[in-house]
Amino acid sequence: AVSGAALPAAALPETVLPAATTRPRPRVLAADDNPTNQKVLAAILAPLGAEVELVADGAACIEAWKRGGHDIILMDIHMPGMDGVEAARTIRDLERAEGRPRIPIVAVTASALAHQVEGYLAAGMDGHVAKPIEVTKLYAAIETAMTAARLADAA
Repeated sequence: AVSGAALPAAALPETVLPAATTRPRPRVLAADDNPTNQKVLAAILAPLGAEVELVADGAACIEAWKRGGHDIILMDIHMPGMDGVEAARTIRDLERAEGRPRIPIVAVTASALAHQVEGYLAAGMDGHVAKPIEVTKLYAAIETAMTAARLADAA
């Protein structure tokens, strides 16, 4: 369940919305098997001016990532077929094998106990946001992961 997260952008406090002029438009690849969660993510990302590609499982996420053009991946953990942890590990392995740049991956999941989060980070994810999604926490996780990626690219 994603209680309260589907507020229209106009209902969000202005302080929650990042200034569009100071940040680039993120190109987001979001993997979640639940159609309602996909809609909520799209609605939450709309105020960022984000370009969002939605996929329903880990295998589809890897295929979309291979095509390129994304700045960050928001990865559900529990999906049919290939789950989010396996997809993240596969992407990290392919990045190393093919010399591709490292894309930030943020876990978006209701499974957010400390030991679970440690497993996501060990799989190569850069952060996590618990469901139900708090808009400010999701924005902060995206900003943190993308800033870290920009700094790593510049180094």
